[in-house]
Amino acid sequence: MYLVDYHMHSKYSFDGHEEIMDICEEAVKRGLKEIAITDHYDMFEDKKYARSLKYEQIYADIERAKKAYEGRLIVRKGVELGQPHKSLRESQEFLATYDLDFVIGSVHNLEDALDVGDYNFKTKDINTLYLSYLDSLIEMAIKCDFDVMGHITYPMRYLYEQLQIYPNMNLFKEPIERLYKILIERGRGIEVNASGFFQTIGRSMPDLDLVKLYKQCGGEIITVGCDAHYLRHIGCAVKLGLDVVKSAGFDYITTYEHRQPQFKRI
Repeated sequence: MYLVDYHMHSKYSFDGHEEIMDICEEAVKRGLKEIAITDHYDMFEDKKYARSLKYEQIYADIERAKKAYEGRLIVRKGVELGQPHKSLRESQEFLATYDLDFVIGSVHNLEDALDVGDYNFKTKDINTLYLSYLDSLIEMAIKCDFDVMGHITYPMRYLYEQLQIYPNMNLFKEPIERLYKILIERGRGIEVNASGFFQTIGRSMPDLDLVKLYKQCGGEIITVGCDAHYLRHIGCAVKLGLDVVKSAGFDYITTYEHRQPQFKRI
């Protein structure tokens, strides 16, 4: 099994903690063949931390790690762009500045500095909220440059954490199919975010049924990542994520080099 983890955060993310060299060492210990370090760059005018990230230093550290672990671990230079459609010019300038291997496009915030994870779901109608979230994903899919879309069921993680409720996702089948078709037409993919396996929700984002739907829509590009912010989570649920990918009918996982997809047999 080709073990890869294509979503993780180092100390350079506002919510990260670990040195890049330590991340690589942990990845080797866990038997990973390849990783992508994807520190946050969330774009909203009132997100001051976005402007304080030291990307020159991040990518210099990754280059040193690539050399130090050559022959033992493939280390890819990535980023997780948060709601880039809200600051389209800024995201375009960023991607033109850095020679990256891999870009995740994600939505964490719908309208301001408040992360969806900070909502009080007792006061929210999940149907209305998730349709709004899907609208934002669709806008990002149409407008923005990225390689795969991150954790498309992100609000469900926090809904379940707070209320132990997981909605009937068939209610959202039509807009999710539309999202998938846009991604496929533009040569983009989705990630299977395996962090849910070590959180309360107990499933991947998206879950198996939605990954099967992606396959049925003609999707081919699919990555797996644990969305780790601590060493203990590096690669910890990769096998479970790959099981979801295989169960959905995929024989290959996608990796990236210089923004070009490569397909590795699982």
